[in-house]
Amino acid sequence: MNDQPGRGLVYVVDDDPSVLRMLEALIGSIDLSVRAFSNAADFLEIYQPAVCECLVCDMRMPEIGGLELQKRLLAKGATLPIIFLTGHAEVALAVECMKNGAFDFVEKPFGAQALLDKVQQALERSCRLHAERRHRSTIEARLALLTPKEQKIAKLVSEGKSSRDISEIVGCSVRTVENHRAHILEKLHVNSTVELVRLFL
Repeated sequence: MNDQPGRGLVYVVDDDPSVLRMLEALIGSIDLSVRAFSNAADFLEIYQPAVCECLVCDMRMPEIGGLELQKRLLAKGATLPIIFLTGHAEVALAVECMKNGAFDFVEKPFGAQALLDKVQQALERSCRLHAERRHRSTIEARLALLTPKEQKIAKLVSEGKSSRDISEIVGCSVRTVENHRAHILEKLHVNSTVELVRLFL
């Protein structure tokens, strides 16, 4: 098992030992960490979300197939991109998986480079989504520093309301609103109203 840190973590689940070994070697050849599993149950038991990850999974497996695995991951709130390996007769299943948010599916037999390209694209999406979630959680943590009144004023500012409008809505003087705005910018580490508005987009 190649699980040394690389540029991303790829989980591989396939019940065919020869396919599993081939996928592990192929994906590991481009400096990606690989964790291989011969069944979905073992994968589900150890899975913990990572920063930059994806799953390459056979569609047809005993006990827990690809579609069921996807449903269980969704139930756990997992967002890792999934690439399904499918046979010619499994197009209907693949379409259902795509509707459930699968990243892509690859029909067997597949070209090595085509699969590697999809893995790289899936990892890029995973990294991007993680960065967006981290950015959003940072913003939420900053907003939590505001008092309830400051939160209300910040929201009104983000909606384009003027200080005069806000003073009438919250029932305080324009000067008080301006003071609150200054404190809000300071607490949120932003330099302008424009930056404040961007936080709420």
